[in-house]
Amino acid sequence: MELNQYFDFLAADDIRIKGHRIGIETVLYEYLYRERTAEEIQQFYPSLTLIVLAIAL
Repeated sequence: MELNQYFDFLAADDIRIKGHRIGIETVLYEYLYRERTAEEIQQFYPSLTLIVLAIAL
């Protein structure tokens, strides 16, 4: 699996989900600190597929 297929590496501290302006830190925050599942995160960000969320998490 090539991470470049799923993420845009804009800077060392700025990784975005490819095709979106959503940063990986946003998804990880929802998962780690708010303890949301991939399905719950997708409700907040419906343009993200569960496959992309699973890869990000």
